[in-house]
Amino acid sequence: MQKSNNLAVLILAAGKSSRLGVITKQLLKYKDESFLKIAVKKALEISSNVYVVLGHNSEKCQKELAQFDINILYNKDYEKGLGSSLSFGISSTSKFENTLVLLCDQPFIPLSHLEKLKNSIDNKTIISSFYKHTNKSTVPAIFPKKYYAELEKLNEDFGAKHLLQNSQTINIELEKEFAVDIDTKEDIEKYLK
Repeated sequence: MQKSNNLAVLILAAGKSSRLGVITKQLLKYKDESFLKIAVKKALEISSNVYVVLGHNSEKCQKELAQFDINILYNKDYEKGLGSSLSFGISSTSKFENTLVLLCDQPFIPLSHLEKLKNSIDNKTIISSFYKHTNKSTVPAIFPKKYYAELEKLNEDFGAKHLLQNSQTINIELEKEFAVDIDTKEDIEKYLK
């Protein structure tokens, strides 16, 4: 598979995951690999330009990624939420025509889906994952450069939902079984055991 030189991959992995208590979500394991490593390995298959936004427990997370040739960003305002990390991360990928935004807590998304997103790039339209069961366009999604200024304005605990819902997007369907975020202890029991 050919990597894209004009695509950055931005992995959002800064959150505190308060619903998990003392568990650091980024270091949870699926098939003996941490969520962080799973996300980074997939990202590196798509592009050599990988950026990971860390925040909560950043030192442990950074150690987990020591073997990879990636860009690690520390968002000191990570407690403000997802929007803060997305806007912070996008400011580092601004030289690229497109940025693929991935969440660290979706370990089941197959590499083939990310490839479909990448192969749909047209440099002007948002390429989003479409969850048929919820009828929503969401991340993982690729944002062309023309949306960066708007993404950089985000600062609260919500991401780019408004852009994904209100913009013209190319939707790539993601099967329900892959569209799982691990957010609670119940999710861990259900999906990781």
